[in-house]
Amino acid sequence: MSSAHQFKSCVATTTSTAGSKAATHLLSKEKIIQDRQKYLAKAQYTFYESPLMLVRGDKQYAFDETGKKYLDAYANVAHVGYCHPHVIQATVDQLQFINSNTRYLHDKIVRLAEKLTSKMPQKSDLSVCFFVNSGSEANDLAVRLARVYTERNTIIALENSYHGTTGTSTGISSSISTGTGDKCPDWDYYARDVEYVRMPDMLRGPYKPERAVEEYVKDFDRVFEKRTKKVCSSSCHKSSSGEEQKHDIAAFIHESIQGVGGQLPFPSGYLQQVYAKVKGRGGLCIADEVQTGFGRVGSHYWAFEADGVIPDIVTMGKPFGNGHPLGCVVTTRKIAEAFDKSQYFNTFGGNPVSCAVGLAVMEVIENENLQQNSLEVGTFLKDGLTKLMKKHKLIGDVRGRGLFLGVELVKNAHIGDLTPAVQETKYVWERTKELGVLIGSGGPHKNVLRIKGPVCLTKEDAQFLIDCVDQALTEAENKDLSSFASKTSKL
Repeated sequence: MSSAHQFKSCVATTTSTAGSKAATHLLSKEKIIQDRQKYLAKAQYTFYESPLMLVRGDKQYAFDETGKKYLDAYANVAHVGYCHPHVIQATVDQLQFINSNTRYLHDKIVRLAEKLTSKMPQKSDLSVCFFVNSGSEANDLAVRLARVYTERNTIIALENSYHGTTGTSTGISSSISTGTGDKCPDWDYYARDVEYVRMPDMLRGPYKPERAVEEYVKDFDRVFEKRTKKVCSSSCHKSSSGEEQKHDIAAFIHESIQGVGGQLPFPSGYLQQVYAKVKGRGGLCIADEVQTGFGRVGSHYWAFEADGVIPDIVTMGKPFGNGHPLGCVVTTRKIAEAFDKSQYFNTFGGNPVSCAVGLAVMEVIENENLQQNSLEVGTFLKDGLTKLMKKHKLIGDVRGRGLFLGVELVKNAHIGDLTPAVQETKYVWERTKELGVLIGSGGPHKNVLRIKGPVCLTKEDAQFLIDCVDQALTEAENKDLSSFASKTSKL
């Protein structure tokens, strides 16, 4: 793995001084760990057996307190790269003037709304923005809008989904209750008006490819039947006109490619059929672009476009602010007017500084042609990882679009043994960090390597990532990892 060695030698000669200088004013790593245990809740866990302390970032690279350089292929926050000068300058420039309550007029909010809505599909009516501070807030607000507009309560979500950590977004996140995580104690309360349907899985699902879409779509018919019975039952006991309709479908919400659930894209035709069913029932369709938006998938600005659908509501967050807290809900004028009888207010959502940051991020994506870069580098990376399948029995699937990819590890794909390779996944995840690459892991079986780094990654970076994964897989296939799982931190 020559490229990996070249990368590491570069670290030794060019980054140690800068990294050390950046760390001189910080508490020691040991002190920070000690203070976290003292002042923070245990639930706020960190990655890795030996937690990583990052003190500086530069484009797609991050540096720890010792000056070691890492290729960040996971964060999905520094979308256009850490410390991008244009984003920093836009932030500083606006801070030098004013940052205020969002009920005062300023030009940045309308400029950003205009730019954002211009990126929506031309045939859509997605023209109104509600700015918030995170993807969790955006999904929470989207569900509220759907319920107020339809005067119904039921939300349909997918198994192994993740939409955030507010009360409402927790309730529509199956990964918080089953599969990819330990059940949150209050999840049942927030999920009481949520129906879950199966996420189509072309690797592990029970159906042959030619029947899969048809069978998975039938899950919605079962939900409709269940809710129809509940509506009829309520109408027998409620004298209030329309009260029974609250049990009907308000909306279907989905990640455009499932992230925490294992980097799973939808099979062709699935979303189109589901959208037709939900809209035919009078419900709305909500596309969660928090992880996949802003050109990450390469072929399109929004991942839902690749499936040929137009949502009623689109949510976004994470990469929008390139590390600054910023999110948004985009919807139609008709749906937005559902709030007109009262009001909507968010103290910080859409403040001048946040909007300046969002504008700068979108300008960088355009000026540096990063959507096209995501397509080209993502294709190169996916092809390279796919080629490793012949060499490594552990690789069961390589999937995704652009720079939003997943590698599912199984016991032995060469003989059809799809048993989740959990220990091996944890080993590869830890080992790639040691080699200088940061990736994620997830999926309902905790056996998927997740790749979603900055969209400024280069082909050289992609090759380095491929080499590191290759080396880690080779080691995993030749080690006894039976005791490894108990030694690693929670993923």
